[in-house]
Amino acid sequence: TTSDKKSLLPITPESEMIMFEFANGVSVTLRTSGTEPKIKYYTEIAGSPGESRSKAEAVLHTFVNQLVNEMLHPDEYGLT
Repeated sequence: TTSDKKSLLPITPESEMIMFEFANGVSVTLRTSGTEPKIKYYTEIAGSPGESRSKAEAVLHTFVNQLVNEMLHPDEYGLT
């Protein structure tokens, strides 16, 4: 954070989303639901040239599972 406690993360103020881009080509967008008490997330991956779709999907699936566990702690907070 900055000295005035503002986030250094890339955000979109008009839609209140936080977006992350990772070195492995994964992009993740987090936002709260406008109608329900839950967090929604959207993910995508930019695969490497020549990489199969199934390989890219496997990388994305593994990465997202790790990310959700590390960032949201679903077991600890009952987020299932």
